[in-house]
Amino acid sequence: MRSSQDEGLAAGSAAASEPQAVVELRVHGVGGTAPATLLGTTAFRQVWGDRLAGFYAAEVTRRNRSLEAYCWGGLTSRSNFRVLWVLLFPFMLANLAGWTCSARTHADRWAFAAHRACGRLAALAVTLNLMLIVSTVVVDTWAYQFGGYEKPLPSDEPRWKSVAHALAHQEQPGRRVAIGVGVVVAILLGLALLSYRAHNRYEQVTPIGTDGREQARSSSAALPDGVADPRFFDGAATVRRLLRLHVSAGLAWLALLVAYAIRDQRFQVMAAVALGAAIVLVACEAAGEHLVTPLAATALALTVATASSAWHGSAFRGPLRGHLPGLRVAAIVTFGLLCALIFVRLLVMPLIALLRALGIRDGAASGAVEQPSRRWPGAPFVVAALSMLSANVVGWGCLLAAASSLGSLRWSADTVTGDSEIQIVVFETLRGVIPWLTFAPVGLILTFLLVELARWGLAGGRADRDSIVAWYAGRSDADPPPRPPWDAWRSSALPTEDLPPVGRKRATRWVRSIARARKLARLPADARYLFTGLALIAGLALIAVLIDSLNRSSSEATVTFAVTVAVMIPAGGLALLRWGWHRPDARRWMGVLWDVGTFWPRAYHPFAPPCYAERAVPDLQRRVRWLQDSGCQVLVVGHSQGSVLAAVALAQLGALRPGCDRPVLVTFGSPLTTLYGWAFPAYINGNLFDRLHGPRAGEPLRSWRNFSYKTDYIGGPIGRDEVDVLLPDPSTAWYVTGEPMPSMRRHTGYWSDEAMWQRIDEQVTAPGTGVPPPASPGPVSEEPWISPGRSRSPTAGHDGCADV
Repeated sequence: MRSSQDEGLAAGSAAASEPQAVVELRVHGVGGTAPATLLGTTAFRQVWGDRLAGFYAAEVTRRNRSLEAYCWGGLTSRSNFRVLWVLLFPFMLANLAGWTCSARTHADRWAFAAHRACGRLAALAVTLNLMLIVSTVVVDTWAYQFGGYEKPLPSDEPRWKSVAHALAHQEQPGRRVAIGVGVVVAILLGLALLSYRAHNRYEQVTPIGTDGREQARSSSAALPDGVADPRFFDGAATVRRLLRLHVSAGLAWLALLVAYAIRDQRFQVMAAVALGAAIVLVACEAAGEHLVTPLAATALALTVATASSAWHGSAFRGPLRGHLPGLRVAAIVTFGLLCALIFVRLLVMPLIALLRALGIRDGAASGAVEQPSRRWPGAPFVVAALSMLSANVVGWGCLLAAASSLGSLRWSADTVTGDSEIQIVVFETLRGVIPWLTFAPVGLILTFLLVELARWGLAGGRADRDSIVAWYAGRSDADPPPRPPWDAWRSSALPTEDLPPVGRKRATRWVRSIARARKLARLPADARYLFTGLALIAGLALIAVLIDSLNRSSSEATVTFAVTVAVMIPAGGLALLRWGWHRPDARRWMGVLWDVGTFWPRAYHPFAPPCYAERAVPDLQRRVRWLQDSGCQVLVVGHSQGSVLAAVALAQLGALRPGCDRPVLVTFGSPLTTLYGWAFPAYINGNLFDRLHGPRAGEPLRSWRNFSYKTDYIGGPIGRDEVDVLLPDPSTAWYVTGEPMPSMRRHTGYWSDEAMWQRIDEQVTAPGTGVPPPASPGPVSEEPWISPGRSRSPTAGHDGCADV
């Protein structure tokens, strides 16, 4: 790391100066958490890092342990302008699709190689889809049609409209096309620049242990040890290669579009060859590296040459109305190419399986492959289709918004009249596809929510209530009654026969709320049905556009309403996200998908948002290693997404430092299995858990405990009996008469669960660690108004740490 960070390490040595001192290193979850909140004190100092991500040490000790916090929220959500990264959401999904590989595919050498190639091709389809949408908006709608309006704009038109017309207005159509091409090239190069700067700002950290190691020729997705390989989060070479290839393909496609419009067959052939070469190189993981840069330069030169030919040429003759000549044919051919890039997986993967079944090829797994408890068949295709759906819904919505803003919307050039008003023609096919891209997804989402709402309402029936009552009744011995006279104030929240009707009804509602919370906690797993349905809609719409078979006889009111919805989706979605970014609860829900999506390296799409783990994982490894070298016993405490960072960092660290003093890992609210093991079973699976805490010598951890609640809607058990600890939520069925009944902690209440921290104390002070037991956190309250598991402060949690 940089020398300033090395100085920061030295500044933090005071907390770790005594041998066998225990340092509790806390790693927060999604949404970001302030150091004071995570440490539970305002007396702290920064000992490592910068304003994006850093380590903070508390000035006081807790439970005989020094406290440190790793705050990495600045990598994902601290800046208000970071919400604009949502514009890259389709690229994030395209990158994510490649990582949703099944464990069986990963174990098959041929199938895994084909999966990665198909994932990169599907990601390239999103880039080409973007080029089609942007070119239609900029080159056709703005430059060619709006810029071709010859009369001066009326004086009552907005000033921005006059400026937009002045920038594009040229008497010769070819010059208007060249101006639009320049803007499209600027947009594409702007995305490339954003990707490059994001790497320098958020990902340019050298992983520990890569010095002296041979750099992997293939991407991190192909490494045999997966996330446990120290080179996994070193994706600079892959991003650089994919960035140049995607830019090459985009520029070659744009050059081909302009060459077809100006009827220059020589440029058409050269641009088609360049586009084909880019597609082939994208399919190859590392081959042809020496061709990547020359191909990018060639594609750029072809784009400049075709634009120059359009500027100086005279291919456009006569009074032209409607679309840019050849645009409709180009759109149909492009959609055919997109279908080929997306659906090639459905042909290649079954063919490989057939060859394996016939015994023609080898390379498959020799033994049984561990499968997740909840499988998601076809996840790579589903996520890739979702990326296409999101890009087209927003993109064509922007096209309709631009056309409606610049002039009067027309569905065909035949309907253009000689009136003085500006008339903008859009694809007639959109008249049939826009209702599908708006009403069908919205209707499916509403149906899914209604079904889940009905299931949630039905939860808490007699069978569910009886099981919860029996479970809490069996724990009565774990809650000894208080000494007199406080025993008269204790009441049970369970419905019993001796309760009056009002009290029994209240107790029944309490038990039903627990059952419904447990049902709600299973909602993320049910989302796979929604995603599959949306992917089906996207695939059908794409095929229908290709064969031009959608019904265009919809009523004008239906089409108008669909267009209005399509126009509102981009602006409304951005406003909604901007609103939710300022609210912790809403940001936590949005942050789950965002932090999961940006955890993975950009091995499939270079325009995806930066991978924060390429910075966070090496940071954690360096800090843990420095504390160990300083003679400290390290206790790593990870909540939610922080548990994933901690587990991956320690798995890699164990491979780098065998035989060193091993840290203790505590995770709670962890999505390692509930989200990552379900969606990414090829990388987060039992092999990783065994590497961390398995029946073999040299495991990197002294011990590992994973705490979870059944009411947690994000985290859960990992599936290892020796690691998992299921905690009750609520922690007890007893409460003080007249006070509210025990509340549920769900995903955010772990920090204030005293029973969990007592188990952590036992874990740290296990025999053989040489660590003294912690000091008592304070006298146990005998006041009846302090319910078990509740803090005096409504905002404070464990040792003053708020729920995060």
